[in-house]
Amino acid sequence: MAIRVAAAQIDPQLGEVDANLARIERTVSAAAADGAALVVLPEAAVTGYCFDTIDEALAVARRATAVAESRLSDLARQLGVAIIAGTIEAEGSEVLNTALILGPDGARRRYVKTHLPFLGVDRFATRGSEPPPVFELAGMRVGVLICYDLRFPEAARVCAVSGADLIALPTNWPVSVEFHPGIFAPSRAAENHVYLLACDRVGTERGTTFIGRSVFFDYDGQNLATAGDTDEETIFGEVDLAAVRQTHVARRPGEHEWDTMADRRPGLYARLLEPAVDRNHPIGANLISGDVDDPRV
Repeated sequence: MAIRVAAAQIDPQLGEVDANLARIERTVSAAAADGAALVVLPEAAVTGYCFDTIDEALAVARRATAVAESRLSDLARQLGVAIIAGTIEAEGSEVLNTALILGPDGARRRYVKTHLPFLGVDRFATRGSEPPPVFELAGMRVGVLICYDLRFPEAARVCAVSGADLIALPTNWPVSVEFHPGIFAPSRAAENHVYLLACDRVGTERGTTFIGRSVFFDYDGQNLATAGDTDEETIFGEVDLAAVRQTHVARRPGEHEWDTMADRRPGLYARLLEPAVDRNHPIGANLISGDVDDPRV
C-alpha cells in the first residue's frame, strides 16, 4: 500500500496569525486536491519564528492558541487529510514551540519541541517534557520531531523503536545549516529504516534567511524529492508501507543481510543516559545535560 504525502514549503509572516492560517488553508487545499493524505508545513508556520522578546512572542502565541488548532482541525476534516503544522503556543507565561497534529477524523494532538537552539523564539521557549510521539495518521504510523530535534539521533530512534513508518519534521533551517537536509535527514532515515519528510520555510525574517530545501527521503536514505531554496513550493512522495515495515534487508540473501531494529544492542547503550564528558576539561569532568540533576551543585 502506498500513501501520498506532501511538504508545503511556505513563507510565513512574523506575527500574522490569521494571514498565515489563510495561506496554510490555500496550500493544504491544493495539496489535498493533488492526492496528498498527509500534508506537513514548516515549524512556526502559523506564527513566524524570529521574535525579539518573550512578551512579543506571547502576544502572538495567545492569538495562535485561540484559533489555530480549531481552524486547522476543521480544515483536516473538510478535506479528509492529516495536517502537521508548526506554531507557537502560550501556556500561562510560557511559550511552547509546538507541532499541531490534526487528523481527518477530528483527532487533535500536539508535540512540543524538546531540543532548543539559541535562535529565534527558541531562546525564550520552554522545552517539551515528553518524548517524540508516534501516531496512527493517514493510514501510517507517523513520528514527529521539530527542526533541531533532528540533530539528536536519539530522538529519531525513539520514533523508530515506537514503530514509525515516517518521521515528519516541521523545520526552520537558516542559512549555514545546509548539512541538515544534506546529511542529517538522509542519515536519520537510513539508520532507522523510516521515511523522513522535512518541511522547511523560505524567506527572510529579521535578518535570518531560511534555506528552503524541503526534502523527502526513503528508508535507505535515498532522496525522493527536494524543493528549491527561495520559492514557496509543495513536494510530494509515496510511502510504501510494506517496504518500510520490512526492516530485515537481504541485499544478497545468505551473504549480505541486516536489520537496523533487530541488530541493535540496547544493553550496551546505558552510557547514553549519563552526563557527557566535558571535552574542555579533564576526562573526569562531566557536562551536565539540561534534564539531568547536576551533582556538583
